[in-house]
Amino acid sequence: METSVLSRDGAPRTAHRWRRREHPLPPQAARVAADLRRDGIARTSVAELTGQDGLLQDVLDCAGALLAHRGAAVAAHRRRLAARQRPWGPAPEAERVALLGPDVPAGACRRLLAEPVLSAVVEASSHRAVRQVQVEAWLEVASPSPVPPRRWQRESAGRHPLVEVWVNLTGDEDGQGPLHYVRGTHRRGRRGGAGTFEAPGGPVGTVVLADLRGMHRRSPAVGRDRLLLRALLSGRRPARARPPVLSAELRLPSDAGYALAGA
Repeated sequence: METSVLSRDGAPRTAHRWRRREHPLPPQAARVAADLRRDGIARTSVAELTGQDGLLQDVLDCAGALLAHRGAAVAAHRRRLAARQRPWGPAPEAERVALLGPDVPAGACRRLLAEPVLSAVVEASSHRAVRQVQVEAWLEVASPSPVPPRRWQRESAGRHPLVEVWVNLTGDEDGQGPLHYVRGTHRRGRRGGAGTFEAPGGPVGTVVLADLRGMHRRSPAVGRDRLLLRALLSGRRPARARPPVLSAELRLPSDAGYALAGA
């Protein structure tokens, strides 16, 4: 919901505030919102969440075109990964090749990540307005051997939701998804115990939403490349640019014991 409010200096500005929707979410989206609110993580699919059966194929076609467009970068990353293979050295981690950039026009990949149902689900689960702050697509060039586990972490966003959306375009088995997560740790002051984490996978088109205020760690691709779309939605307001201070407004004390350079 957009409303017109006054800023501190009295100038009008537009603010986005959450309010309970007059029309409820579709059943599948409501289920995802409930899971996300309770557990901090939820899993669904592109077709179930958006209700568009043909959208996934459009996204796969878009991803194929992005891979072709970035073929040289993918080949360079594979050579770099192979050159780092040493029998006495540590196993290299997966390399990410960014596929979306300013030179890539808006297509089905961006359109999927901009679906209003994504922000509607996050807002319904957190009861706060959110905005999209990042949109990415990348190919994780897999390491040929297992890599050391990443460190557990959690984002300090306070009461503001910070939700990551993953769309897996290659498919993973359960336990081998792109993100390990400890259910329920998104709630303030709660910590998870050992053995309570999971890395949800699924077939091509699986969508995973995770509240990054909970304990989580990245899961790199091993033995098989992974093609992903990612969006980040935040409940924090964007920082407002402050007007610059003009030199005429600056005043030095009369008893200053120094002078400006060149004065």
